[in-house]
Amino acid sequence: MSTPIPRRSLLLALGGAALLAGCGTDHPAWHGGDIPGDSHPGDSAGPEATGSALVVPPANPPTAGTCPTNHGVVQQPGGPQHYLPCHGTDIALTVDDGPDPTYTPNMLALLARLHIRATFCMIGRSAAAHPDLVKRVLDGGHHIANHTYDHPLNIAKLAANAVHAEIARASDAISTAGGGYRPTLFRAPGGAWSPTVLQQCGSLGLRPLDWSVDPRDWSRPGVQHIVTTIMTQTRPGAIILEHDGGGNRDQTLAALGVTLPKLRDAGYTFVQP
Repeated sequence: MSTPIPRRSLLLALGGAALLAGCGTDHPAWHGGDIPGDSHPGDSAGPEATGSALVVPPANPPTAGTCPTNHGVVQQPGGPQHYLPCHGTDIALTVDDGPDPTYTPNMLALLARLHIRATFCMIGRSAAAHPDLVKRVLDGGHHIANHTYDHPLNIAKLAANAVHAEIARASDAISTAGGGYRPTLFRAPGGAWSPTVLQQCGSLGLRPLDWSVDPRDWSRPGVQHIVTTIMTQTRPGAIILEHDGGGNRDQTLAALGVTLPKLRDAGYTFVQP
């Protein structure tokens, strides 16, 4: 069993070449549902979810050939991918923890309306339970990434054979549900990276996918917080993290309904990692 390595130390030690034959990361707290005892400003019943009370910061203007990094998010050789290759206007939207029978169809409808394609990082057991949604995601022109089968937050503490099984089983479930489609990207749950996780990911032919913009929408911090984070932190080359599974995602959908058109109208191009 490998010893878990803290996220910041691992990123500094391993780094993150964009196109590695190894694997990617996720954030350190469970993003699969409400936090017990939390209040939820911006619930769907309130005006914040509709956008009527929102303050929307202007988008950072994209400049061709210029891809500034976000503070504290460094991509180093050997680690997961935080940024797209710099083409000046490209950004990526990634959507984790689905498919979900309530929120994935709503997410797909929003993206279809805006003509935006995303990468859905799917949990294998959810893909197996909802193969129709896996097919709908693929039919919409989106990519699917492997997000393990059971979303174990302690993945960095698991033995190599257990890590291998989590990743391989998820790819098999997605392939079965998606008519043979096999992911080429992996995002580890909980940001729990270790050399074992990276090695097993690479051994299965997957490469790492991380992010540079994280509004922590999984924690339901309010639509305003999600909107502000996306608008102020998105720069050319950014990979944005959002969720369509694991809990109530009304805030996420409301925030994306505001921010995605603003980013598109500012001149950003949505691509897939």
